[in-house]
Amino acid sequence: MSEKTVRIKVSPRVAELLSGQTSSAALREAVSGRGDVAGREQLTILFYVAHGRDGDLRQAALETLRNWPVAELGRLAGDASLHPAILDFIASRRGAEPALRAVLLSNPALSDSGRQQLLERGEASDGAEPDDATDEHESKYQQSLHMGVAEKIKAALTGDKEWRALLVNDTNKLVSSAVLKNPRITEGEVLALARNRSTGDELIRLIMLNREWMKSYAIKQALVCHPRTPVGQALRFMSILSEKDLKSLAKSREVSPVLVNQARRMLLGKQRQG
Repeated sequence: MSEKTVRIKVSPRVAELLSGQTSSAALREAVSGRGDVAGREQLTILFYVAHGRDGDLRQAALETLRNWPVAELGRLAGDASLHPAILDFIASRRGAEPALRAVLLSNPALSDSGRQQLLERGEASDGAEPDDATDEHESKYQQSLHMGVAEKIKAALTGDKEWRALLVNDTNKLVSSAVLKNPRITEGEVLALARNRSTGDELIRLIMLNREWMKSYAIKQALVCHPRTPVGQALRFMSILSEKDLKSLAKSREVSPVLVNQARRMLLGKQRQG
């Protein structure tokens, strides 16, 4: 990375982890994918850690990026709101994979230097034999293009993490909803959906109906801030929020004014009680 300082807007949780306010173990768990961050938040952490001074942690971040399922990473890499520096980071480490290279090149947010690097890499690799891992990843995406709804639903209900990451974004609600009924889906995957502001109404509804998932503080917190969560439900979930999270919510410009005002009232009430 160049010496130029990169400034990226991050969530309060990511800022907390990167600023050292939490234990080093918490940051290490976040880097490895075992923590309470996922998707875009985890990718942002990998970017910063990979350019940090801790050599061991840097290697761990690069290893996590190297092993990230291509379908899930491709979904993130196709997001035009992702910072160009993070897109360049993906391009420099995984741009040799044709499936990811195509997604990155189609993203208008990719920097000119990142685009040039991918184009040159593509020319250099013309005619080369694809490795087995890339072949396997691409075949799942290619298979999905030719699958009927019933086949997709079956894959969503029984497939591995890569199938789930691919099909949860399917335009057919029957398919995307089936992913949440997959017995192998993890709480981390559900949390990533709850934190993704583009997650649709039906998936948010299904998450709220699951009693086990709703025992998670992180999931409830994410649902409070999600634009698809009904305001009435969000207000009820706010009762469990910590003072720190209430303060963050009270300053937020990304949630309903109803929630902001309620957060301020709750904080005022806590101050009076104290």
